[in-house]
Amino acid sequence: MVKKIGFSRKIRSENREECYVCYRAKKNCLCDSIKPFSTRMRFVILMHAKEDRKQKTGTARLAKMCLTNAELLAGTDFTHNERVNSLLRDPSYNPFVLYPGPEAVNFKTLGSNLLPEGKTLLIFVIDGTWVCAKRLLNKSRNIRALPRLSFSRSYISRFAIKKQPREHCVSTIEAIRYLCEEAEEAGYENLNAQSETLMIVLKKLVDTQIRHQRGRRAGAVWGRDRALVVRS
Repeated sequence: MVKKIGFSRKIRSENREECYVCYRAKKNCLCDSIKPFSTRMRFVILMHAKEDRKQKTGTARLAKMCLTNAELLAGTDFTHNERVNSLLRDPSYNPFVLYPGPEAVNFKTLGSNLLPEGKTLLIFVIDGTWVCAKRLLNKSRNIRALPRLSFSRSYISRFAIKKQPREHCVSTIEAIRYLCEEAEEAGYENLNAQSETLMIVLKKLVDTQIRHQRGRRAGAVWGRDRALVVRS
């Protein structure tokens, strides 16, 4: 019996068509909503390895797909990561880590002082649960040593399918969107509303997951009702 169940699950898994771009089932593919755009800022998304292994509805990869001037790296400690350190050594960049804190700066408070002449803002974005993100930051001494960049105002997350630990917490894709918005207000970016694609993709992700969850609940209720009829 165990062998039969395992075989059945294997068949279902093999028959599940998946998009190898957004890593979602083809019927729930989000690629049509993605319209890549270029930013003056360079983003490096540091995804916690745990998130990399298990995430199904995470937003980091979707954000990376929307941003032409971005890359994504997975791990738990980037202290000795060759790629990260090569970027930090590059004199053409002015690096920050996007992370809240009492000493964090923002576009509104710093204005033009945020960027020395001739340098490009290099923004490291930590992706994972807040517990994993904190661990990643504490382990990665090179990233922990960077000045922190945050927002000039609070935002409420629209990532309705996941509960945020605090009211002001937002998902990775939202954090990048809000930073782009504040950079544009400060005159550093000129995106002409292109960054809105990040929120469009997020909304489609949320709507798709909500429909899926409702379908599963409806199927479960139907199954219970049918079982009652059979027993009678």
